[in-house]
Amino acid sequence: MFLPILTPAKEFDTEKAKILYYDFDKPIKTTYYTRNYLRICTILEGKKQVSINELESVEYTKDNFAILAPNSKVDLNIGNKTKALVIEVDNNVVNQLIDRIQIELGHEEIKKVTNHFFLSSFNDEMLGTYKRIVKTLNSQDKGKEFLLDLYIQEMLYEILKFRGAKEIINSVKNARINNILSYINESYHKNIKVADIAKIFGMEEYEFSRYFKTYTCKTPKEYIKELRLKKAKELLQYQSVTETCYDVGYENISYFIKEFKKAFHITPKQYQKKVKNNKKDGL
Repeated sequence: MFLPILTPAKEFDTEKAKILYYDFDKPIKTTYYTRNYLRICTILEGKKQVSINELESVEYTKDNFAILAPNSKVDLNIGNKTKALVIEVDNNVVNQLIDRIQIELGHEEIKKVTNHFFLSSFNDEMLGTYKRIVKTLNSQDKGKEFLLDLYIQEMLYEILKFRGAKEIINSVKNARINNILSYINESYHKNIKVADIAKIFGMEEYEFSRYFKTYTCKTPKEYIKELRLKKAKELLQYQSVTETCYDVGYENISYFIKEFKKAFHITPKQYQKKVKNNKKDGL
């Protein structure tokens, strides 16, 4: 079944965020996946009904704001004319803010919290900041990119005061890399390219490689190669070198043998013989 694609009516980029304005003048029902950024979702007019990762549906209006984790599946249902503003915040901004400040959790009203979604009502401070963001966005001020970045960081600061918000934002930091590692661990035997993996997770290749190395201390290529060779040692215990070569994702047997020897200082055949002798000796 064909699902309509969500396209913002306007986009505005700052150094630390992307602001997306949506104008839904007709009812719409669709499914989409968020990119690799934390999303702050608000309503200017109307209301939204959403289901995150196929959990229960939640409805919210201009009185609420929502935090949405990266790489989430969103089922969206809008029945009446609705205008929405979405702020995608650079991950480095989120991480730096959390690392630099320690905020005692507040006691504001919370409507919904899961591992991927947080919905609550605006308090006075946050509503004031949000109104400044909207006003600045619609202004002709030449320095509005700078002001918007300041207000967005202030908004994040206010969000962190809500009980549960810090937990979901912190969980976002680990969820991204865990999702990437899970994908690689399931797909290492395929002809996967770093650029393709980066695209799946909504990142440029250089951005993805830098992010991956920050968490694993390895480049994506190094991680995939180590994973393939580690799996090869397991498979060589009961199948041929040729079968193992192709099963772990190598397309050239000579290159596989070369990489295996470089990593373990022994050829696949010699490794098989060593394993066989160890079993024979009861080791």
